Amino acid sequence: MGLLSTLFGSKPVIPEVALSIEMDLGSFKCGRTALGERPKPSDPYAAYFDANGLASFEKSGVEIGIEKGVLDCVLITLAHFSGSFARNGSGISISTQTTPEEIISQFGDPYWRDTDDDETILFYEYQKGRVELQFEFSDKRHLSAITLSRDGVLSEADQRKAYRVTKNWPPR
Repeated sequence: MGLLSTLFGSKPVIPEVALSIEMDLGSFKCGRTALGERPKPSDPYAAYFDANGLASFEKSGVEIGIEKGVLDCVLITLAHFSGSFARNGSGISISTQTTPEEIISQFGDPYWRDTDDDETILFYEYQKGRVELQFEFSDKRHLSAITLSRDGVLSEADQRKAYRVTKNWPPR
């Protein structure tokens, strides 16, 4: 189980569904649905949410969470992801070989960068911190996961303290 399963409760993985979707990391969309919208019935994941609001597609490398009926967060595990990426409608190349420098060249300087002995996480904050895009490099060099969420980790003061954030909140 992934991070969203931990947050939302466990959900049996749906092995029979091969989920191949486009993630638009500029317009904050999972398929045709943007964060904060009700999942569109035409999105391949729309019918698979459990009572806790989680749809988990482990073999496709995607976990999707809804809160109060609207798209709240998406976790992509790149080693298993079978979809594609775009930024504001234009296709972009992201894979497990993508480096932090390549993400920064495509997305600009992150709001915050956290590096410890094991990993690096680039935090991008949009809409005054109401949308967060995280790029996780589990070995500090190669992209392993992407998280797109409303009111993400750094929206919480205690989390900003834990990550030693020194920048003003909310971001401009």
